[in-house]
Amino acid sequence: MKSPTNILVVALGAAAGVANAQGLVTNCTWQTGFMSGSFLGMYCNNNNWAEYSYDWTWLDTNLCLTNYGGKLYPYISGSYWSTCGNCAVRGSNVNYMLTCDCLDADGHFTSTNYDLNRVVWNHDGVLGCFNHIGNKTENGPF
Repeated sequence: MKSPTNILVVALGAAAGVANAQGLVTNCTWQTGFMSGSFLGMYCNNNNWAEYSYDWTWLDTNLCLTNYGGKLYPYISGSYWSTCGNCAVRGSNVNYMLTCDCLDADGHFTSTNYDLNRVVWNHDGVLGCFNHIGNKTENGPF
């Protein structure tokens, strides 16, 4: 059986290769991003560079992260949402932080954060992580 540390190292290595190559913060308008439950929504640049076009995209971040002892880590099958709540995002030109209150090993809620730019990517106007792909529309929420 693999230890959580070994799984984390593999997950971090996989996430670093995909996520940073496609740049969430450099290819999406992180200023418009928000969380609705575990879903992250924002406008992201699509491949129509002639019109410099953006699409609205949603991704269930529950598929991307896990809670391990009150800390968020990238993990291909995720499931952090069952033990975390009160989540919000804030960004900059460098990172896009998800902050949540998550249960720790003692059963207490503790504040934790994770830079979504390290695991979430944009491809042709669609957010994704690992092998999970979100959705996109031409218009955002009403």
